[in-house]
Amino acid sequence: MNRWIPTRRSYTEMKHEIQEPLELPAAYELVALDDSSNALEATVQLARQGGTEGTLVWTTQQLPGDFRPGKTWYSPDQGLYLALILEPEFAPEAAGQIALIGLLSMGMAIAEAVVPMTDLRYRWPNDLLLSGSKVGGVSLRRNLEEGWLVLGVSVNVGKEPAEVIDAGCVQVEGGNPELTPAALLQSFAREFLHWINRWDEEGLPAILGAMRGRWGVPGESVLVELDEDETLAGALQDVDEEGQLVVETATGPRRIALNEFFGL
Repeated sequence: MNRWIPTRRSYTEMKHEIQEPLELPAAYELVALDDSSNALEATVQLARQGGTEGTLVWTTQQLPGDFRPGKTWYSPDQGLYLALILEPEFAPEAAGQIALIGLLSMGMAIAEAVVPMTDLRYRWPNDLLLSGSKVGGVSLRRNLEEGWLVLGVSVNVGKEPAEVIDAGCVQVEGGNPELTPAALLQSFAREFLHWINRWDEEGLPAILGAMRGRWGVPGESVLVELDEDETLAGALQDVDEEGQLVVETATGPRRIALNEFFGL
């Protein structure tokens, strides 16, 4: 894959007010939703219609949608809900690694905005936790024949969803009531551009190195819902050099690949 620097860009203004101007790298073609549709679903539709790499769709409020098959993401207002079209030139088996890049990029963006010493952790491979509460997540959609991959990122910025027991929001858990979705979007856009190019140059070790120490401790209990019919329980062993989760189960070690988790 060549360095990811698309050049097309535009900005569609939201009908509801944005408090500060948006400044994103030229790599992005920014589309702000002016209704209450779902950012991930809207971006997948754009990709199917020929939307180009770098198209970034976002909103601060949206309808609930399937983040993974059978898994709904509830979206309170004052959130950051975005999805990005990519046109992969890398091998299909590496597609799941984009989720880790998205997760790390949002983690870095949030880390810049919260008070010092806030406990920020990742729950393999798609959840972001602050002070033990889930505040964000990532998802992937792909069509090999049409050649596109869509990364979805959702973050509870100002409100936590009432429907989710362990959820929180960044303003509260991170001690920064002034943080806005637009400010977080700008930070994420810069971080993602940095980390996807680091990944292109150095491979997955660059991403895993930056996430090291934030997965939890070996021996910690984990519960992984692979699909509607299979849930894996065991003790965390490691996240290996290929980004696979290694879990010690009652029947022995089990490795879960990124593509397996996201159904790619």
